[in-house]
Amino acid sequence: MPDFDAGSFSDISETNLAKKIWSFLNTDENFIRFETATELRRPALEPLQRRLLDEFGNEIRGDRWKQMMGRMVRQIMEHHGYSLDQTGIRIRNGEIFTSAARYKKRT
Repeated sequence: MPDFDAGSFSDISETNLAKKIWSFLNTDENFIRFETATELRRPALEPLQRRLLDEFGNEIRGDRWKQMMGRMVRQIMEHHGYSLDQTGIRIRNGEIFTSAARYKKRT
């Protein structure tokens, strides 16, 4: 698992919660979910909403947390050979997110 490049999220990226989220998002099981959503042309974060809430609670509903998770997923996807396809794709059942990024496999 590569280190998270926090960028503008350095204010929260070193917290225990952020470190746990990074580890959680980097599991093989969750990457398979990202990959499946991508193959279906859906945002990578869409299938993880309930799992994120179950694991971390309502604190992650804050805008900074959601934005940071988006940055984390982008780094994970890029690490695995994907590139950004489109941002702002509406989430079907917005338990946490209303929109998120979609990725595509680099050719």
